[in-house]
Amino acid sequence: MKKLFWILIFGLTALACSLISSPASTPDLGPAPVTQAAPTPSISALTADQLKNAQYQLVFHDSHKTVQLTDGVYQNGSDPASPDFIDVRLAEQMAFGDLNGDGVGDAAVLLAENYGGTGVFVSVVAVLNQNGQPVQAAAEMVDDRPQINSLSIQNGQIYLDAVIHGPNDPGCCAAQPIKESFRFVAGKLVFTSIITKTANGLDRVVTIDSPADGSSASWPLTVTGKVTIAPFENNLLYVVFDANNNEVTHGSFLVNADQPGGPGTFSLPLDLSGAGVTGSIRIQIEDSSPADGSILALGSVTVNIK
Repeated sequence: MKKLFWILIFGLTALACSLISSPASTPDLGPAPVTQAAPTPSISALTADQLKNAQYQLVFHDSHKTVQLTDGVYQNGSDPASPDFIDVRLAEQMAFGDLNGDGVGDAAVLLAENYGGTGVFVSVVAVLNQNGQPVQAAAEMVDDRPQINSLSIQNGQIYLDAVIHGPNDPGCCAAQPIKESFRFVAGKLVFTSIITKTANGLDRVVTIDSPADGSSASWPLTVTGKVTIAPFENNLLYVVFDANNNEVTHGSFLVNADQPGGPGTFSLPLDLSGAGVTGSIRIQIEDSSPADGSILALGSVTVNIK
């Protein structure tokens, strides 16, 4: 009887331990899966070979047709006297760098178009990197047969050093040195600075000292700066653009200079609070030629209006 009692006790104890160590309500699902973010593919910077074999929309052509370059050249017809003759070439100078702030290498090229005759019309073209492929994004005309000294990209801006036609230069012979910089903004290339030289070799420069480029401000604000050479009748022009390159306002104001053609300073009060202008704006100050309206010097800043 005692033997049977102890066998029964041991059996019940074993059954209880089994139920405690392996509960039926908690099945074994294995180790929890580890979730990992998909790796971001690396996008290569654009190459010269890609740029030479890309599609470009013509700038000077009436219909702005798009053409496919092969080794940097596109040609339609062989007779320059033919009305449909087109010869398009990439200039030797190219520049590489990030133009739209996405951390991927973009490029700038010079597109030269000829439609018969002596004119060779050159434009600077911003080329964005779309998943490793070159895509023309914007263009700005330079001149007919300019002499190109250099083309570069620095801090998100395109810099061009060239010799173009001044108001009195014959078609054959450009003689006006110029330095231009551009920024890609809202699908366009916009000027950020222009510097030209006088006949005696002095630089015409407009410098904006305040507000600082990229700073924040509120209305009213005062734009201050200086010019190396006072403009005609001491008049400068100003233009304000919104973030989409739409002109908000423009006008003229006077430079303070001790003598005509000497260095000067300026102070321009602006208050667009009544127009409800806020966010990113670009303030552009210009010295324009009285002969043909071309820009002799330009300075600009981008400001975030709170």
